[in-house]
Amino acid sequence: MRLDPMDRIQVLRAGIESVVLVAIAHATGRSPPELIDLLQLMHPSPGTTFRKGARLTTEQSERVLAFLRLIERIEEMVTNGGDDRTFDAARWLGDWLTTPCPALGGQRPAALTDTLEGYRVLDRLLSQMRSGAYA
Repeated sequence: MRLDPMDRIQVLRAGIESVVLVAIAHATGRSPPELIDLLQLMHPSPGTTFRKGARLTTEQSERVLAFLRLIERIEEMVTNGGDDRTFDAARWLGDWLTTPCPALGGQRPAALTDTLEGYRVLDRLLSQMRSGAYA
């Protein structure tokens, strides 16, 4: 979701439609409840459905946009690295978030998805991975 900052602010204020989570979940190879858990958005009840028109809060929307920016970061890394193979950045990110990471003291990157600062740490870590810098 490549938006200029002012458009992003409008999207955040309006709240992202909750049905968008279904598409993101599919792209990452997760079910919607798994994605909600992975991004620490909310704890849905067993019968929760994503109905058209329901919107996420501003805070939840910010975290969804931060997650989408991480996918963009990974896509840029692969593209700029000259790798022309088919690469599924969303699925890779979904897997990476659930794998213990030595650079994070063995915790899963998903442990940091509850705050925007956590997303900044993850973005920085991805940048370090790209450059080969020791994290």
